[in-house]
Amino acid sequence: MKPYLIILLAVCGFAGLHPSVVRAQNGTSLPTSMYGIGELAAGDGGRYAGMGNVGIGVSRAGFLNTFNPAALTRMDSACFTFDVGVTAYYARYAFQNERSSSMEGGPNRFSFGFRLLPRWYMVVGVSPYSSVGYLIQTQEEIEGMPGASLTSVFRGEGGLYRAYVSQAFVLTPALSAGVCIGMLTGKVTQSETQEGATVSDESAKRSLYADFGLHYQRGRYGLGLVYAPSIRIGHDNRHTYENSSSTNETEDKSSPSRSQYLPMRLGAGVSVTGSRCVLALDYTYADWSRNVSAVSAMGYENQHKLNMGAIVVASPRRMRSVEWMGGIGLSNSYLTLQGRRMYSLEVSAGSSIPIGFSFLSLGATWRKQLNGSRHVMQESRFSLDLSLTFGERLSRSRLQ
Repeated sequence: MKPYLIILLAVCGFAGLHPSVVRAQNGTSLPTSMYGIGELAAGDGGRYAGMGNVGIGVSRAGFLNTFNPAALTRMDSACFTFDVGVTAYYARYAFQNERSSSMEGGPNRFSFGFRLLPRWYMVVGVSPYSSVGYLIQTQEEIEGMPGASLTSVFRGEGGLYRAYVSQAFVLTPALSAGVCIGMLTGKVTQSETQEGATVSDESAKRSLYADFGLHYQRGRYGLGLVYAPSIRIGHDNRHTYENSSSTNETEDKSSPSRSQYLPMRLGAGVSVTGSRCVLALDYTYADWSRNVSAVSAMGYENQHKLNMGAIVVASPRRMRSVEWMGGIGLSNSYLTLQGRRMYSLEVSAGSSIPIGFSFLSLGATWRKQLNGSRHVMQESRFSLDLSLTFGERLSRSRLQ
């Protein structure tokens, strides 16, 4: 058996360690994921998951870049390049005087890339876009009935995945252009149970997805630009009411919902490549202003992200060497609660280890919400991303 197949089985085995993997669209337990389209995926792992979700200005061999479709032109022209990965995390949450924790895991990425023509490169992949997953129980005293309380249980699960095709075109030796076209799809189920009565809303969502990019490389310096238009998300909604009382009442009907839109997104990134290291800086702006909240306590906020990352090559004279990486990022949430903004800090580290003609990569990320108010959800999360990048030769003679 080829070495990369053995590693692939190990990756799949890691994914199977946690039973939550079977719920492939439930990649979060954050209570605030009940709003908007859920918790957005910070990145989809990959070989440089430990670099701090940086990549708009980075173009490297063996890197199936999902941040900028134009930066795909360094792929090995004689190979199919495959990238598969899984993720697992442990998180702690706090809200007012309540504390909780959760652990989740599952596959988070599959993609493969190849060169179609001398100046035309392509990547096909699937990755998560957002996740909904929460279980909240509240108790409220019944007015006029001392000692009596009413229990409500709020539950939600599901999310959106994207399937995409990225294409990059070499325009000049220094300049390339790219486009990523795909489809977002998924289902979100949210319910409230109170005194034997359950109200459930199920929404099947779908949308087109598009990214456009440019990448310029001149010597040691790289510059990348990306743009994604705002696109409306389609809905098929179903509202269900069930009563477990003696009447056994059930109601099932379609229900309208407010329009939701993917944000317009602009991003820029720069990179500097030396003999032993790569330094990169990204800034991304996402405009959520087309969305209007149906919940008075929740609002939408335009998003700003600033990420910095570095790669250090252990043995630069070798063709394939161990690489160490680290990164840091600061961003605000696209949601506000009670008019309060939420910010988060991420610190990551990782390594990419060559095994034959493959790379086994591990990235560890710690994320902390920088919210001082007790009235805003607090989160602290530690996550691990494990990925395998390997190449399958198209023709043995082309490599000799």
